[in-house]
Amino acid sequence: MADPRSLSNLQRWVQEVITHPDGIQAGVESSSARQQIDIDASQIEQIVERSTRLGSAARLAVYGNAYFARLIECLGEEFPATRYALGEETFESFAFGYIHDSPSTNYSLGFLGERFAQYLIDTRPTDVPKPGWPDFLIDLATLERTYAEVFDGPGPENLDTLKPEDLQAVPPDRISEIRFVPVPSLRLIAAEFPVHEYVTAVRRDQSPEIPMPAETLLVITRRDYVVRRGAVSQAEFQLLRAIIDGNTLGQAIEQAAATMPDGTDDELATNLSKWFQHWASAGWFLRVELPSVAPSD
Repeated sequence: MADPRSLSNLQRWVQEVITHPDGIQAGVESSSARQQIDIDASQIEQIVERSTRLGSAARLAVYGNAYFARLIECLGEEFPATRYALGEETFESFAFGYIHDSPSTNYSLGFLGERFAQYLIDTRPTDVPKPGWPDFLIDLATLERTYAEVFDGPGPENLDTLKPEDLQAVPPDRISEIRFVPVPSLRLIAAEFPVHEYVTAVRRDQSPEIPMPAETLLVITRRDYVVRRGAVSQAEFQLLRAIIDGNTLGQAIEQAAATMPDGTDDELATNLSKWFQHWASAGWFLRVELPSVAPSD
């Protein structure tokens, strides 16, 4: 048994006890707590004295409740539109279930919500037809988490990004060989609902209604420390996805065309130049790379 008089052991024991998702008694009985101070739930008073109003377990529960309340509050701040869609009470229930299933393992609260959308996927009711209410929540949480990751992650602010004239310098007969290098903040999201509009309406206090399903293809990035998003067509989305996967432009065009219905080839050919100019002006890519050609004998 570790010495309960050791401050470091006591601190670690208290942390393990009050952060246990199943409550104080379960926390005391947990192996991680007993590695610090080896007691069972009936012996809590050996470590924490009763007060005139509360028993030892109840005193610890005050801190445990505050800990989980703070985590739920932080999730609500990261997912305000999801919280609005669910309502405060239901969101808190979802949030506590998530924290219970995926306890925080990082000192930074920035990682707290990284698996929340996956939790909604894993717990989706199987008797609700798709796309339905649960899928709207999944799309919503996915978008809000992406916003948080893009905002907190590396961005292009101190990097030179692709300029329109960089593309003009590529020989026309080799344009299919180039590879686009994306900025570190570039993300693509395919959603079944126009959740980007819903998030914006919530932020503007417009009390939005749940939208009808509609395929929504989004490009998310950051510029001048502001997260920006835009909807694109299916053809442009598929092309961007293939490019981000590391394909040459020629390979990306082939892959995008193969996933699209008839007529996509014409859309790609018609819009390529316009898309290139937009990608450069929007700062979505750092540069284009063109493989060197070995000199002929």
